[in-house]
Amino acid sequence: MVHVPYKGSVPALTDVIAGRIPVMFVDLAPSLQFIKNGNVRAIGVSWNTRVPQLPDVPPVADGVPGFEAVAWQMLVAPSGTPKPIVDRLHAKLKSIEAQPQFKEQVAKLGTVPVDTPSVAEMQAYVKSEIVHWGKIVEKSGVAMD
Repeated sequence: MVHVPYKGSVPALTDVIAGRIPVMFVDLAPSLQFIKNGNVRAIGVSWNTRVPQLPDVPPVADGVPGFEAVAWQMLVAPSGTPKPIVDRLHAKLKSIEAQPQFKEQVAKLGTVPVDTPSVAEMQAYVKSEIVHWGKIVEKSGVAMD
């Protein structure tokens, strides 16, 4: 494959639909409606398990053991934010995400709702992702300026 940079998922999806590029990796949210409409065909999901919105699409890891590349979002605050405020924000986020209507809306938008881990677990995850993807960038030979 040849990497073709785009200024967003939708322009790239438009080119897949038009046949100008043959394949792409894309987040579920911008592609879900195109998949459901039959404009593009999902070949695999980059989670290590199937996703609820596309139960018939296998994980890439079924053919490439250990493969996982997932997009995720998080709520962040400046590094100097006092711990009581961080804890309050985290607790509020947990209470919101526990509501069924929140989970339904998240799923409709094409994301997979997951339970928010503790602040410490999230910080450890971010650090591990930096190391993981840093090694991949290093192996690829891509110059980082």
